[in-house]
Amino acid sequence: MPVYRFTASLDNTITNALKLGLQTRAAGSNQGLADSLQGFSSYGQASGSDVGNRTVEKSRILLQFPVEEISAARTAGTIPASGSVNFYLRMYNARHPFTVPKEFTLVANPLTKSWQEGNGLDVDSYIDTGYSNWVNASSASDSGIISAWETEGGDYITGSAGGGTNNTVYTYQQTFVKGIEDLELDVSNLVEDWAKSALTNYGFIIRLTDSQEGGA
Repeated sequence: MPVYRFTASLDNTITNALKLGLQTRAAGSNQGLADSLQGFSSYGQASGSDVGNRTVEKSRILLQFPVEEISAARTAGTIPASGSVNFYLRMYNARHPFTVPKEFTLVANPLTKSWQEGNGLDVDSYIDTGYSNWVNASSASDSGIISAWETEGGDYITGSAGGGTNNTVYTYQQTFVKGIEDLELDVSNLVEDWAKSALTNYGFIIRLTDSQEGGA
């Protein structure tokens, strides 16, 4: 079976993790040019009288693919017509020497707002700021107007919207038993809706489940 690969045009990690000292959050940090993407939830790192405000730290992944290239490839006959091809979201585990969690689930949903990749690099101290981040999606460079997420951590949908096909639910998930597996999700229905402009392509947000993010 032939495989045709499309590479993401934008990617970023957004986080509300605590900075060094565990007193302030890195909600304005940007990792748009970092060489890896990180999704995590950390619970109970901070302590003290205000621990309730500093207990859970999260990060989420943003990805956007050039759907116009998919449409062009279909017009050129490089890939089959709708219904005769499947589209998979694939991400690869970045190996490292540190302990990894097990038995967690990652969820992918389509974003509903335009966002900027940014040029941050620091994934440890979170000293690089910019757009997108945990609070803001983008900034209009010509006017300086900041476009904030309606909900901090990114805006996304789980059900059909904007003419989605057959009330399809746009939620995809995979459980990682060992914690080092690659991600592979069949997102064919969403990509087809993007390609036919039934839904605007703002890309994916990838996150842990609500319960796992919440520190439960």
